[in-house]
Amino acid sequence: MIFNKTEKQEKEYLQQVICLLKSTINHTDTSVKEHVDTLQEYKEYLWSNKDIDPHEIRSMRESILNHFAQGENVIEKRKRLGKILDIPYFGRIDFEEKKEGSQVIPVYIGIHTFYDPINKSNIIYDWRAPVSSMFYDNELGKAHYNTPTGERINGNISLKRQYRIRKGILEYMIESSLTVHDDILQKELSVNADDKMKNIVTTIQKEQNSIIRNEEANTLIIQGVAGSGKTSVALHRIAYLLYAHKGSISSKDILIISPNRVFADYISNVLPELGEETVPEASMEQILSKIIDNKYKFQTFFEQVAELSGKPSQEFIERIRYKATLDFVSQLDKFILHIENNYFHAADVKVTKYITVPAEYIAEQFRRFHRYPMRQRFEIMTEYIADSLKTQYRVVLSTAECNLLKKEVKKMFAGNNDLQVYKDFFKWTGKPEMFKIQKGYILEYADLAPLAYLHIALEGLKNHSGIKHLLIDEMQDYSPIQYKIIQKLYPCRKTVLGDSNQSVNPYGSSTADMISNSLVGGEVMKLCKSYRSTYEITEFAQKIRYNNELKAVERHGEEPQIVDYKNPEEEIRGIIELIQKFRKSDYKSLGIVCKNEHQAEELYEHLKESVKEIYFLSAQSIAFVKGIIITSTHMAKGLEFDEVIIPHTDDNNYHSEIDKNLLYVAVTRAMHRLSLTHYGNLTGIVEKNNLFR
Repeated sequence: MIFNKTEKQEKEYLQQVICLLKSTINHTDTSVKEHVDTLQEYKEYLWSNKDIDPHEIRSMRESILNHFAQGENVIEKRKRLGKILDIPYFGRIDFEEKKEGSQVIPVYIGIHTFYDPINKSNIIYDWRAPVSSMFYDNELGKAHYNTPTGERINGNISLKRQYRIRKGILEYMIESSLTVHDDILQKELSVNADDKMKNIVTTIQKEQNSIIRNEEANTLIIQGVAGSGKTSVALHRIAYLLYAHKGSISSKDILIISPNRVFADYISNVLPELGEETVPEASMEQILSKIIDNKYKFQTFFEQVAELSGKPSQEFIERIRYKATLDFVSQLDKFILHIENNYFHAADVKVTKYITVPAEYIAEQFRRFHRYPMRQRFEIMTEYIADSLKTQYRVVLSTAECNLLKKEVKKMFAGNNDLQVYKDFFKWTGKPEMFKIQKGYILEYADLAPLAYLHIALEGLKNHSGIKHLLIDEMQDYSPIQYKIIQKLYPCRKTVLGDSNQSVNPYGSSTADMISNSLVGGEVMKLCKSYRSTYEITEFAQKIRYNNELKAVERHGEEPQIVDYKNPEEEIRGIIELIQKFRKSDYKSLGIVCKNEHQAEELYEHLKESVKEIYFLSAQSIAFVKGIIITSTHMAKGLEFDEVIIPHTDDNNYHSEIDKNLLYVAVTRAMHRLSLTHYGNLTGIVEKNNLFR
């Protein structure tokens, strides 16, 4: 017998569940009020009775803390129940365990668990629960799941259903033998973009689920094609780990390294939607600059990309390329050994009128404490020498004499200035031309990480981070030396994700294999199916940068259009017309993605008088906004829009290898509609006569 066989029965059951939810919420509200009233009573009692026995005070304090903790738990439960009221569940499997006396159990799956205390049974199972994994991984027939203790439960799935429930109303249900029915997937993918990234629990695919639930890999490296949902999958993975390891890891124990503040804001909705707290985030630049105590001004990654997308010198490119190899890291390690053996020049130190510490003895102590970073040894050496003098010669050095000894020992080391040591490295390698400081004494971005790497080798790490899981997005934009630093700073589990085809700096980027070599225990998993763009837009992107691993979901739409104009003024008017067309459509978001920020700002100045409610997203922006956005390719990375317009796609603007990458990134931001505009000759990166073969 099938529980709730018909759609009518399912609708009736849904209303029963909602009534039970509302009843539980009302009961929870009463419970919260009771805890609040009790706490108020305790307070009033303490305030009005000054001569209370100390034992009674201790007892009351314990009671207050206990009530407070219970109240917090009840409030948290109330929040979870409130969130699932509109969409209690989205899927169902009927599962029968393979053992005598077992019955078919309907497993309704939602964002959160809902337990019925009266019947003592789960009404809804959290999508992260072990039993729920079968919904994503298995078709009808034999199936299994593993319990938290590792026990394998075998059985059979006899029914699989998917629901679309909105505001407590069942809009439709689909019965399917597949993991996630194509009709559901197509409907969800056709939905217009919102102002924030949304959760994907209703459409998680089998290959995505295997990444989300992977607990074996110490470092999981996700190579995902454009539109494969890799960022969303990584965030769902975080939510899963928080669920699976509750009590041993919390949101504050996780750190996200994100490309910019806009992207951090764009993804900030996902974890709260899944019932978890938002996690801290930081940029690579913040992390690296903090290591060197924020001493130096430096070119940002954004500024480096802007220079590369203009007219960079070949020398600038070569400096970036040289510092983005594994061999460069190897050379730095050899140089650090050279410092160890050659930078400490011991000398005699006269600490009192009658006592001189010989150079040979000081050199011996420098070698003795070789396990410490070089600059940390001065303090330890001073203490050791002072103790030796006291023990062997019964001479007690004063504080001033100890400080003098320490000062003299420190002067013997030629590596006390980070920047000077870094300059020495290039002389040592015979490549002094590979280091150049920009005007205003500004370091090039490519020098920030190696300088920090040397600082760690010389100074050591001051503070333990305490981070238990690190998530790194846009992995291709970081070099091996940056990953080596990350490994030293965060020796924890990691989820690293990106796409080597979407590098905005091909001279300083990393592949999944390079990252695997840089990080301990790196396991590479691939996401090859692209869900974001229509089939036509994906095919267009493939003509720009072909990826033989990419598989496009066949969701069809309009062909991308290339619009040719006679002059710049006509192109501006044409873009305004495309904006007007967008406003008449059902689309919610439009991204006008320019090659760089200078072009984006210039176009914004031209359009802002004619087009109302248009927003310029710059490197200084801190939040993503809904509507019509003008931005650079770099800032658009990771974002998606219903419609995208790419201006100035002429051969003067897009012609180099980095331009090809930038154009590919811009094109793959579009979900439903894409337009390229230009005057003059169309860029050769786009083969106009061979676009739609």
